Amino acid sequence: MKATAKRTLTPRAVVLATAAAVALIGGTGAATAFADDDGGSAPQSSVQLSQSERHLDDTAKDRAQVKADKISQSQATAKALQTVPGTATSAELDNADRNGSLVWEVEVFGKDHKSHEVIIDAGSGKVLKQHTDRDDDAAEDAAETQALLKTDKTGHDKATDQALKAVPGTVVSYGLDDNDRNGSTVWEVDVLGKDHKSHEVIIDAGSGKVLNQHVDHDDDQGANDGDDGDDD
Repeated sequence: MKATAKRTLTPRAVVLATAAAVALIGGTGAATAFADDDGGSAPQSSVQLSQSERHLDDTAKDRAQVKADKISQSQATAKALQTVPGTATSAELDNADRNGSLVWEVEVFGKDHKSHEVIIDAGSGKVLKQHTDRDDDAAEDAAETQALLKTDKTGHDKATDQALKAVPGTVVSYGLDDNDRNGSTVWEVDVLGKDHKSHEVIIDAGSGKVLNQHVDHDDDQGANDGDDGDDD
């Protein structure tokens, strides 16, 4: 399950797949290259999801990703903040486009007042890539992020801790955003629970209180084939 209101702060970069047909000597096969939104190749992680795992429904995919992941959200966030000093506004465990690389995508509002995305290898914890938001809406997005941060009194650490108290399990994403209903600032935290279901927990960014939590009722809510670890 992915948070539903991460319009400007989503950690997931829009990844564009561009197929390049490469003739292989002595054969008829073709190799496919993938490019991300800033023109570079998609990051290659030490952990890969299988072809079938990449196309699972949300909850089943969360299970597969958590099972393969070796780096917690707190470790990934800490590594991103070492790379780009500032404030973490979102993070998500995801596979990088169709190459199946499992990564943590962490968005940091830097001390330079710009938004940065840092891609962390979910197996080794190494920084695979980092780039600064320079698209046409970058200045507007940065201003919106700064406004949200001014009202945030909780921070990602406390927000994820509160979410795990409400739903014990593993955090698979978090993000700071505005509440569509009343415009207040909230943290949206997605947790793969010990019940093997995906939960979204909404935390008031001002008080740190849990406002709401619900289970993602997608197409697959079957039992997990393996154990999921707790997040720290």
